[in-house]
Amino acid sequence: MVLEQPPASLVPALQKLHAARSTVGSATQRVIDFVLEHPNDVIHLSVTEVAEGSNSSEATVVRLFQNLGFKSYQDFKIRLSQSLVPTTRSFERRIESGDTAYTIFQKVFATSSLTLSDTLEHLEPAALERSVDLLIRARRITFVGVGGSGIVALDAHHKFFKLGLFCEAVPDPHNAAQVAALLGPDDVMVAISHSGTTQDVLHAVRIAKDNNASLIALTGLARSPLSKLADVTLNTTSPESRYRSEAVASRIAQLCIVDALVVALYLRDEERLGRHWQRARTALTEKRV
Repeated sequence: MVLEQPPASLVPALQKLHAARSTVGSATQRVIDFVLEHPNDVIHLSVTEVAEGSNSSEATVVRLFQNLGFKSYQDFKIRLSQSLVPTTRSFERRIESGDTAYTIFQKVFATSSLTLSDTLEHLEPAALERSVDLLIRARRITFVGVGGSGIVALDAHHKFFKLGLFCEAVPDPHNAAQVAALLGPDDVMVAISHSGTTQDVLHAVRIAKDNNASLIALTGLARSPLSKLADVTLNTTSPESRYRSEAVASRIAQLCIVDALVVALYLRDEERLGRHWQRARTALTEKRV
């Protein structure tokens, strides 16, 4: 299964609609299409006017934006209006075959900056707090990802274990399934997959869920099988180009989320976790010249 991710040229509020389009009914699709085609007009329209313009009901309009995590249609309009300002998004940052090395560097760095700012806008404060709550109480934390996502899992383990938390990274799919079978209600699995459709990751996730482990998903915006299984979803978004896949571009956002979680955990229990962190750092003193 391949779920279409939204183009980077869309502002974050519209990316969320685009990502949801393939998972909703025809009436809701008409609302999404209407908003995507008339974003500058929508910020001035009422619920009734959007319903009439999309040949749907007011209830469908209201339900759409609530299901997407907005407090209301008005909340969506406020976020959209804040985003619809003159911008140099992907149109000027597309890498072309004739670009110089320096121009390529400029565009890659600019795209990475855009990835971080867009991802931050999509992250829900309640989801972040819930993630910290689950992680700090966990008996065991298992990071699962394959391929490039496995690298993020390894980086997460590299940072989390210094807090003295019992954690592991399992990039091998066979091992991931076996580890998942040993998890229980007091454990947390952090599953990393930008597409949310990676079969090896989903296999381990389903085993963990069968054992009542909690699941935090680090994934893209699409309403994917992984996001549907998760107790908490942390979304990343990133542009895709001919020379750089979206999954690769999203990795910097995934790594940044990992960093932020580590700091949030540290500050949640600074006396205990700070002591562990310092002991881990001190252990390396004699390794330096």
